Amino acid sequence: MSAPRMKKTAAILGFCSACGLLPLAAWAQASQGYSDYRQSLIAGGWKPNVGYGLKTARGKPLYKFPEVVCGPALCNAKWRDPQGHEKVITLIRGLEGADHRVAPQ
Repeated sequence: MSAPRMKKTAAILGFCSACGLLPLAAWAQASQGYSDYRQSLIAGGWKPNVGYGLKTARGKPLYKFPEVVCGPALCNAKWRDPQGHEKVITLIRGLEGADHRVAPQ
């Protein structure tokens, strides 16, 4: 990506961040694994919606993270920002035990 295009992308992402979509730091980490991304959201005051994900008959989360629901290729994770607004983050499902990746939002 060329420098002017990167600046334009950063400006758009910064604007979207100001609108409350996701923290700017989260956008910069869009290609990172969900485990690390999740920790950065928690550090930023976000809270996972642990009631969203599927549970086994014994009440344990079906997936590694209780806020995640997966289809064959993509997953969704529900979060609440520091003001309590709900946000959905799309993930690319990790195969054969690999960590999910945060999809471009």
